[in-house]
Amino acid sequence: MKYNVLNLAALVAAGLFAVGCSEKNPVNPGPVDHDIITTVTIVLTPVASPTDSIVVVWEDIDGVGGANPNRIDTLRLRPGVVYSCNVVMQNRSVTPVIDITTSIQAERDNHQLFYTLSDDLGVIAITDRDVRGLPLGLTFTLTPATTASAVVGRFALKLSHYPNSADKNGTTPSDETDISIEMPTVVR
Repeated sequence: MKYNVLNLAALVAAGLFAVGCSEKNPVNPGPVDHDIITTVTIVLTPVASPTDSIVVVWEDIDGVGGANPNRIDTLRLRPGVVYSCNVVMQNRSVTPVIDITTSIQAERDNHQLFYTLSDDLGVIAITDRDVRGLPLGLTFTLTPATTASAVVGRFALKLSHYPNSADKNGTTPSDETDISIEMPTVVR
């Protein structure tokens, strides 16, 4: 009898340990992957006119590989206006919504956002840094090109994850990409 009680106690302890190691979603039972990014929101605030913010969203609620993204806003910029920009990343496929931005902030030495603007649409400068002073990219400035006529192109964002923070050098993307998106962009 003593042997059976010990075995039962060990099984209960193992069961509690297994349950404690994977976070459960009350609406959708099963493990939750905190690295899934379904929604990227960028807030662009003109430095000279902070009340005229622009908010653009890229969203693929079922994640990469399923259906096409359900929302891709067009980034509409005014020529020569300097924008102060903030990025928010979320997993909106679960309830409650998971703010991935705070995880990236907490693991800033292991992440970096890379940006590109096609067709000489402007210049992007990252303004936040990790502990070693290397770029992070959750905040940046964007200065569109000064142009007489409308210019159309693409804005791209790529979040690199460095499993080993020593591999992050501030200029080279990692082999591991958490998310890569593009948005149509117009400077007019």
